[in-house]
Amino acid sequence: MKPVTAAFAALAVGATLVALPAHAQSPGGQPPGRQAQPVPAVPPGDADEAPPAAIAPPVVLLLDGLGVYVESDYIGVSALTRPLARQGFQTRTDSHLMMKTKGIVPDVIIGHSMGGETALRYATELARAGYKPPMVITIDAAPAPPACTVPRCVNIAGPGFTRVRGARNISAWDAGARFRNHAQLPTHPAVQELILKETGSWMNEWKASRLKVARTAPKTARAPRAAEPTPQPPRATVPALPKMWTAPSWSVPDWAVPSWPGARQGG
Repeated sequence: MKPVTAAFAALAVGATLVALPAHAQSPGGQPPGRQAQPVPAVPPGDADEAPPAAIAPPVVLLLDGLGVYVESDYIGVSALTRPLARQGFQTRTDSHLMMKTKGIVPDVIIGHSMGGETALRYATELARAGYKPPMVITIDAAPAPPACTVPRCVNIAGPGFTRVRGARNISAWDAGARFRNHAQLPTHPAVQELILKETGSWMNEWKASRLKVARTAPKTARAPRAAEPTPQPPRATVPALPKMWTAPSWSVPDWAVPSWPGARQGG
């Protein structure tokens, strides 16, 4: 029975070699999933907080009087455009008719002559509509200016022009603007100095209030970064090796090697 046992053993070894998994024959000899894992990228640091959005500068509405319908550096309150811009204001110019700026919500309104009367009336409309009352500065408000209903109001008047109720009235003559006619009063250096003093004070207060708000406003806390899960190496899934087949330990009774010349009887 030895040749039979040896034949079966050889057959079993051959089956085992054929059934070995492919990874066992790979150069590294590692099963799938055992390759070196790439090093996870270092998470970037917290980005710096975005700068706060830029705040639009305050707006001054300049309203010229009757007959001044073109912006000019030599007549009317539109001549204040450049010095007001240097103080940090945006400016919008229009006539007393407000054909171009109706609906605007300014922070300051400066009006001359009929533009002064319009400035007073428009400031009242804005306050009644729930908007923050603008500061109003009028020069020779005419012909029948209403009372000022906003908290901050200045009226600069030359000889012969009425005072505005509710406003702080300043005499242009006493301020140094003497012998200057009504049309040219807004461009007199003394009058412009008075106006720019008021607007400069308003601007300083506005900047201080913005700074106070920035200091007292609670800083927006950034949400903590969520802890990223630690990457775990994949579990090795090693396929089970096939069960080795072994030759049976039994023999066939009355079995004999086929009779061919030179063959030996079994048993």
